[in-house]
Amino acid sequence: MKIKLFMIIGLFAIGLFSNAVVAGKTSERLFINAQAVFERSLAGDDSVTGVALNQFRILSMTYRDNPLFLAYQGACYTLMGRDAFWPWNKTGYPKKGLDIIGKALLMLKPVHDFEKMRGVPISVETRLVAVSTFSGVPKSFKHFEKAKVVLKDLFQSSAFNHSSKPLQARIYWQAAKIALKENQRDEEIKYLRKILEIDPKGEFAKMASQRLRELK
Repeated sequence: MKIKLFMIIGLFAIGLFSNAVVAGKTSERLFINAQAVFERSLAGDDSVTGVALNQFRILSMTYRDNPLFLAYQGACYTLMGRDAFWPWNKTGYPKKGLDIIGKALLMLKPVHDFEKMRGVPISVETRLVAVSTFSGVPKSFKHFEKAKVVLKDLFQSSAFNHSSKPLQARIYWQAAKIALKENQRDEEIKYLRKILEIDPKGEFAKMASQRLRELK
């Protein structure tokens, strides 16, 4: 009787583990697809903005403990504001999106420094989405200073130091853009040089080199 009971418990535990693995793979696959659509919208394709928003809304409702999905949902709302025709939507959508990203940041826990989505720590990418969105919306939304605070938190995170060089370069690029907006020439140069130092052949190295030439 005991042997059968242990076997049943063991099979039940294996089933739970298998379901968790499948769920993890499923959520990552769905995220990759949704993030690709988001990038198209970010590049200016307003025909897919609503699609990206819907995908991340479903992801954040299905996986409620993942702040990254919620952060992207918020970023999608700001893009909806960018694309909106009516003035009230141009302000209403971004405000809603910024609030959602704020909630995603509050969800971050130490475990998110170790949990990854397609190899990237969830805490790092969640903060990166926040920084790029907060600094990208018009200053009238009063989130630029918040972008700087989140960027500081990102740099101080142990997960940042353990992130890949290309990801670090992307974050330094965002830092350089913030420095540019503040007319902090020395700070901008520092971040641009950092990109060339850590990832000289990466995606952002060419842009960093070009910008450094412009600053000479």
